[in-house]
Amino acid sequence: MSRSVNKITLIGNVGRDPDMQRNKSGTKVAHFSLATNRRKPADGEQEERTDWHRPTLWNRQAQFAEDYVRVGDRIYIEGRLEYEAYERDGVTIPTAEIIVHTVVMLSTKAGVSDEELEEVA
Repeated sequence: MSRSVNKITLIGNVGRDPDMQRNKSGTKVAHFSLATNRRKPADGEQEERTDWHRPTLWNRQAQFAEDYVRVGDRIYIEGRLEYEAYERDGVTIPTAEIIVHTVVMLSTKAGVSDEELEEVA
């Protein structure tokens, strides 16, 4: 069997506080938006573009997100991409979700120790 890799690494700013949920079995799940910026050539100049991503964190990482992740925070995440689709008004809408397995806070939080903000994997 051949090897394959599905890995994504992002460093960006949180655009929305985590949305906390529990699935049917009671497992905690967190979703938030993450913005990354890139430069794109436009009319002979460089235009700054923002891409928005949807990280999903489970269990301990979801708890970490609920406790510490807030709008504006700079974070590092690693995970894998999962593609799904849903239907709205007869139109199929594709989605891409990042299932996070590592999250590291890069911004400093007042009153929070470095040990609390260490990598959660």
